[in-house]
Amino acid sequence: MKLRALFPVITMVALMSLSACGFRPLYAEDRSGQSTTTDMSQVEVSLINDRVGQITRNLLIETLTPRGQVTNPAYTLDVKVSESTSEQGFTKDNEATIADYLLEATYQLTRKSDATLLRQGFVRARTSYNIVDSDFASLEAEKAARRDAARNLAQQIANQVAVGLRAIP
Repeated sequence: MKLRALFPVITMVALMSLSACGFRPLYAEDRSGQSTTTDMSQVEVSLINDRVGQITRNLLIETLTPRGQVTNPAYTLDVKVSESTSEQGFTKDNEATIADYLLEATYQLTRKSDATLLRQGFVRARTSYNIVDSDFASLEAEKAARRDAARNLAQQIANQVAVGLRAIP
């Protein structure tokens, strides 16, 4: 019974200690009214080679700038993507039944005004799909796996961009 009465006090102390350590919610507005969402709309995503790069770039643009891109962006995001497929799960006749699709990317977020590197890193996304007797069905499954991996990769990169933009003093 006494523990229940102390719960609100413990919660308030925990929340106040978070704010004292510099914790800031990622997408919340700061005191000046700026938010990470506003800053993310200032990011220009450079062209990415290959079809999976185009898919990833389009998903990044949708994630970073859902209300449209600005005419004079303040930041540039460069992404390099590589993909690989490995066959798994073999039958007695040595035919693959499952494939792993791996999508990896390196990214760099820079400020255009002074070419300062704000954040860089490496992310990866892995999906699997079934290989069946129908070539069409297998190709469609691979295409869906590629899109899922690109969506996952784009979300990871967008999160890293948000962290990089939030860290700017």
